[in-house]
Amino acid sequence: MDQFAEQLVKKHPSTKDDLRRGLIIAGAAVITLGSVALVFLGYPIALVLPVCAIWAAIYLFRLTNVEYEYSVTNGSLDIDKILGQNKRKSMLSVEVSTFTVYGKVDEVTESDADMTTFLATGTSLMGEDDDAEEYYAEFDHGEHGKCCLYFTPDSRFREALEPFLSRSLRQDVARRRSQ
Repeated sequence: MDQFAEQLVKKHPSTKDDLRRGLIIAGAAVITLGSVALVFLGYPIALVLPVCAIWAAIYLFRLTNVEYEYSVTNGSLDIDKILGQNKRKSMLSVEVSTFTVYGKVDEVTESDADMTTFLATGTSLMGEDDDAEEYYAEFDHGEHGKCCLYFTPDSRFREALEPFLSRSLRQDVARRRSQ
């Protein structure tokens, strides 16, 4: 029987996200005011510009809402990035058994090596489990080379993920939990 678990997390908006949203609103406002000036100069076709600017602003504003979907199926971890609740992009697919380091961010020693970093942290949208903490994993990936992953799985997702870890990592996780 296949083992499967999934979790949906919403990305915490950063200052960069807030700046993007502000620029989108400012751009739409400038285009709208500019089109009003063009109408007064005798160009009635400029009335179409505010409609297009507002539509584009709404579309771009929605794309700043980011969610991550974690799913583990028989030891394969897949992370998808969802933009605006409708545009899905596959971010990462990795076998959990290839993890060389795994644990809470504050409990594991992170490598200093140059690695590809995947950041998929946020707040759980499932609402049933508030114990989601930030976890860290290192692994070698065929396409991306040496990688590290930051993510926030809840306890239900960790229970589905951890049996597929290597034996030594499972023992480390059990040892840290018993302390």
